[in-house]
Order: sequence, then C-alpha cells, then structure tokens
Amino acid sequence: MTDLASAMIAPEGPRFSIGRSLSMTLAVLGRNFVAMMIIAIIVTAIQSVIEYILSGDASGGEGSGSGFLNILSYGLITAPVTYATFQDLRGTRVDTSTTMSRGFRRVGRVMGAALAIGVMAIVAILPVVFVYIANESIGVIAGIAAAVFLVFIFVTWFVVVPVLVVEDVRFLAGFGRAANLSKGRRWSILGLLLVYAVAIIGMSIVLFGGIAVAAASAPILALVLMIPFLALYSVVGAILPAVVYCLLRVEKEGIGIDDIARVFD
Repeated sequence: MTDLASAMIAPEGPRFSIGRSLSMTLAVLGRNFVAMMIIAIIVTAIQSVIEYILSGDASGGEGSGSGFLNILSYGLITAPVTYATFQDLRGTRVDTSTTMSRGFRRVGRVMGAALAIGVMAIVAILPVVFVYIANESIGVIAGIAAAVFLVFIFVTWFVVVPVLVVEDVRFLAGFGRAANLSKGRRWSILGLLLVYAVAIIGMSIVLFGGIAVAAASAPILALVLMIPFLALYSVVGAILPAVVYCLLRVEKEGIGIDDIARVFD
C-alpha cells in the first residue's frame, strides 16, 4: 500500500497535515533518490558551468543570463520530478529515462508558472524600492507589506505547478485552481513552509559553511561540492508541492491517485 493510499483510509480526520506531507515527501525521495538526483545533478551542473562562464565567479555570482537559467533549470528539474512523484504515489516505479521523457513534456508550463510568480515578485518589490528611496520609514512599512503579500501568493499558489502538470486547465486558470485547493489550508501550508525553511537554512549553514572555507583556496572545488546539495534542494522542493497537491485533492474531492495520475497514461 502506498503512502497516499494509507492517507486515504486513515481514520484520524483531515488527510492533509504538516507531518504527513513531510513524511511522504521523504519517502518519495528515498524510493526515487537515484533517478531524481541524476536529473537534478546534471541540470544543476550545466547551469553552474554556464553561470561560471558568464560571471567568472565559482561561488555563484550572478551572470547576465542567471535569471533565465534559474527558470530553465527549475522547469527541467521540477517537471520530471513532479511526474515521478505522482507515479511513485500510485505505486509505480519509473527509471531515469522514463522520468525525463514523460516529465519534460510539461516543462513549458512549469517554466511559465515560475516566470509568472517571478513577475509578481518584481511588481511587488519595485515600488518598495522607489518608496524607500523617497522616505525610509514609509519604505520599511511598504517592504513589510510587500513581504506579507509575497508570502500570501506563494502559499495560495503553492500547488500551481502540480495543477498545471496534471490538470487539463488553461494556464491562468491553473492559478485559480491552485488557490481553490489551498483555501482553508493556507495556515497549515504556511506552517509546512516554515518548517521546511528552517530545516533548509539549518542544513545550509552546516554544509555551505564548510564549502565556503574550501572556496577561499579552491573555488572550482567548492562549486563541484555545492552541486549535489543544490540538486537535492531542488528535488525536495519539487516533491513537496506534488505531495501536498495529492493530499489536498484526496481530502477535498475524495479522488484517488490513479485518477490524478491518469493524464500520464
């Protein structure tokens, strides 16, 4: 019995919870670690090399095409990992080649979602910069308001990528669909993201602290050492929304994982 099947018949009430989301995410990662990490490491390595060529900075300096590369890499990792996550939750194991070939079909929509959210962030942040230049006190207040707004849209649209990957909806309609699924569960999703953020920050301090020491004398070595950790963060960041999406649909619509993943058949 898969983790999602267990969640569907669990007697303790709501299907979605912070603990269940995290435990299922780690379970999916453990069962598909090799296939997912191969894809993520290849994409992250290529991105790192290109950024190093563009910026000449092995520590991850921003080159002229860094923003586009980030969106492209996000799509190339998230689309196949999302596909593999849905297959795993229905009890189907997929290899690396299948994950790539089937998942890459949704790259365009995934990149579009990342771009749309990025544009929203820019629209929220740019006015704050000008307000802060004009008046620092008001700028700080505006900055806090912008930060709250960005957190709100991120929580509201947390499952927009799985929606766009799985469901036959128009691109913009996918954001409304994601908002409907998160409705009533946004505080829990925020709590989940806070737990995840604390874990990532803690790991980063420990891991990148040691790598930073190596970077002083061997920047290329530091870049190589960072790649698998960056790839891992990308993989977990792709699995978690897919798991939350499945749990929300189980809870709110009573739909099974086979129905959810049927689009891939």
